[in-house]
Amino acid sequence: MEKRGKYGKWSENELQLAVDAFRRGGIGLNECAKVYHIPKATLKRHIENKNKIANAGTKKFGKGTILPKDVEEELVKHIIKLEEMMFGLTITDIRKLAFEIAAKNNIAHKFSMQKGLAGKKWYYAFMRRHPTLTLRQPESTSIARARGFNRQNVYHFFDILERINVENKLDATRIYNVDESGFSTVQKKSQKIIGLKGKKQIGAIASGERGVNTTMVCCVSAAGQFIPPMLIFKRMIMSPELKVGAPPGSLVEISGSGYINSELFCKWLQHFISVVKPNEEMKVLLLLDGHSTHSKNLDALMLARENGVILLQLPGHTTHRLQPLDVFFFKPMETYYTQAMERWLRTNPGMKVTQFQVSELLSEAYGKAACIQTAVNGFKAAGIWPIDRGVFADHQFAAADNLCQEEQPMEDAEINGDGSEENREDNPLESLINERRARANKGPSTSGTNRNATNDEVKKSSLNVSIEELSPVPVPTKTQRLSKGAQKAEELTSTPYKDNLIVVKEKTARRKGKQQKNLLVLSFVQGK
Repeated sequence: MEKRGKYGKWSENELQLAVDAFRRGGIGLNECAKVYHIPKATLKRHIENKNKIANAGTKKFGKGTILPKDVEEELVKHIIKLEEMMFGLTITDIRKLAFEIAAKNNIAHKFSMQKGLAGKKWYYAFMRRHPTLTLRQPESTSIARARGFNRQNVYHFFDILERINVENKLDATRIYNVDESGFSTVQKKSQKIIGLKGKKQIGAIASGERGVNTTMVCCVSAAGQFIPPMLIFKRMIMSPELKVGAPPGSLVEISGSGYINSELFCKWLQHFISVVKPNEEMKVLLLLDGHSTHSKNLDALMLARENGVILLQLPGHTTHRLQPLDVFFFKPMETYYTQAMERWLRTNPGMKVTQFQVSELLSEAYGKAACIQTAVNGFKAAGIWPIDRGVFADHQFAAADNLCQEEQPMEDAEINGDGSEENREDNPLESLINERRARANKGPSTSGTNRNATNDEVKKSSLNVSIEELSPVPVPTKTQRLSKGAQKAEELTSTPYKDNLIVVKEKTARRKGKQQKNLLVLSFVQGK
């Protein structure tokens, strides 16, 4: 049996020549189709401009789409918009929305009326037609982080960072970031392994049911210099065996909770100063989060001021993007630590990991994770060094813009280190900051939700019932109670912040003294 020939061997150029030859006359439809190798039916449709799928003279195969091309493009923009706001649509959501678009706008379709969904074949064809879309696993982000990472907080932080940089003429070797993370004696998640195909379930040995936490305090510069870490074990009595195998030069301490406290942070700061050796002439900048052991620790603030260390607090709920150690270090560190633990379990069958093996395991993982180039890339990705507030695109602020619509913007007046307002026209530092802020705002937008879009870019929907009506953007209601705003970026070692902290400490001490005095009087009266 003769095989059937393939369709579409003709080109658009041959089709155009055939159409022109027929319209000039002197050649019939059959002869024209034979000479230019165009199917007769195809040629006739293009001559009569009755082609439903492609425009006249263009080549396109298959059935037409159920939703018109402009409606699909509008749907794509809506999907991207919701994803940027962290309210992304699932496969089922998209299929349901496609059905509602067709049903509400009287568009002929063959979707299931019983299920109220577009078919799976339609979905996969839709994804092929729009290769800019793909199915992704989202990273869970708390509402506090989504709201906290807003342009107002981030730009305020960069204002302070740029001012400190100009005043102290910093470079990559004098900008550091410190942070801590917890590591358990039981792996959080086992690594993938090779097993028998078709087996219902496979398992892997874990060190125990519940683990004991150990805190690791890490610090690195924008040039990739790692300060020997501090390990904090959850114990009441120190044991020399805890130090066996620890990273060279590191500190090993204990605390009742296994977490850092104000006293241990002061010890770590002394350790940092002894390694870096800053002074008043060559100050260093230390970026840290707003944990109370940092921001409310008066002893640490005074120690830093006396030794030329500038402490800059990151804005609250922004460390997942602004803290270099969170951006590049702790995730691979956790992976390497899990790998080291699983190797230890394989070589020591029947035994479990205890606190006395943690130092050695952390040392092995730390040696792999502490890479110079990844540190440099982490500071660059966070916009810390080189200092670049424009590193964050508009779409990264979309979720905060949506959730913080009712919050008032910060005042334009900038505050000096002494707490007084400054005349921007007479201050070259403020002019520089304003110039960099304007340059960041003028950067090319990658967001589909740019509020400054011109009227020409905003096209009216061709639908009677728009996609926005069928799938509205989630917006906080006016009656919804908003939580207290996150901490702002602060220069902790500045004089105003230090003086204010002293006042707060004194008030707290007087209040506790009065309470103790009242308790003594009450106990004396009851005793009588």
